[in-house]
Amino acid sequence: MASAELQRLWKLSKIDSGLVEIRHKAANLDVGKKILAEIEELKKRDAADGGGYRKLAAELADLELAQKSLEEKIKKVEKELYGGKIVNPREVENFEKEIAIFKRQRDANDEKILALWEVIPPAKELSEKIDKLIAIKQAELAEKKKAAIALKGQLETEFARLTKLRPDATRGIPPILMAKYDGIRQRNGGIGMAEVTKKQTCSHCGTVMPERTVQGLKDDKVISCESCHSMLYYTEGVV
Repeated sequence: MASAELQRLWKLSKIDSGLVEIRHKAANLDVGKKILAEIEELKKRDAADGGGYRKLAAELADLELAQKSLEEKIKKVEKELYGGKIVNPREVENFEKEIAIFKRQRDANDEKILALWEVIPPAKELSEKIDKLIAIKQAELAEKKKAAIALKGQLETEFARLTKLRPDATRGIPPILMAKYDGIRQRNGGIGMAEVTKKQTCSHCGTVMPERTVQGLKDDKVISCESCHSMLYYTEGVV
C-alpha cells in the first residue's frame, strides 16, 4: 500500500490529469471542420456544374427580354410604315430593311432560346440536387456546432470544478515531494504521476516495470518511470 503522502499526491494527480484531458478535449472540439470542407467542395462543384444552370437561365431571361423589345420595335416600325404617312419610296425601303434586320435578330434569338430549352432542364436538375446536398450538410454543420457549444460549456464547468478542488488536494503533501511532482508535470505535458497496472506496466506510456522497480514501490519508495519519467503509484489492488 502506498504511503499517505503518495495517496494524497495520487488524488492530486487525478485532478491534474482531468484538467489535462479537459484541455485536450477543448482544443479538439469537433465544430464540423470536415462537414465544412464537404460544403466547400459542393460549392465548387455547384460553381462548375450547377453554376452553369444559373448562367443559362440568365441568358434565357436576357434573350426573352430582347425578343420582347424586338417585337415592340417591329410593331412600331410596321405601324409607321403601314400607317399611310410614309410614301417616299426610299423611306419605305429603309423601313422595310429595318424591319427585316429586327426579324433576323428575332429569328436568331428564337434559335438560341430553343437550344436553351433543351439544355436548361438537366442543368437545373443537377443544380437543385447540389443545392439539396448543401442544405443537408449545412443542417449537419449547425447540429455539430450546437453540440460543440454544449460540450464546451460542460468542459468549462468541469474545469472550474477541478480547479477549485486543487488547492485543498495539495495540502498534506511534503514540499519536496510536491516540487518533484510539479517539475515532472511541467516537463510531461501536465501529467506528473502514473499508476502501475496489474500487468506491471506504466499506465501513462505502457513501459513494463522491472521487478526491482515494483519491489521498490512496495517498499514505499518514490520512483519514476524510466521511460516517461512519471512518478509511479502502486497498489496491490490495481487492475
